[in-house]
Amino acid sequence: MNKLFVIIFRRTALTQMHNAGILLRHIQKISGHHELGTLQRYLEVSPEQKRKAVWMIG
Repeated sequence: MNKLFVIIFRRTALTQMHNAGILLRHIQKISGHHELGTLQRYLEVSPEQKRKAVWMIG
């Protein structure tokens, strides 16, 4: 299997879990990442998600 395909698949799967509302700590355990910083590099955040987060705290 192509390494790039694995990275793209992993990023997509982890982002979909995050978008579904699964807690980061759970995604971290599922993915096997020991550091949240490593996990966060895999997650994609859309501009709409950023706006919603700011709206929720503001």
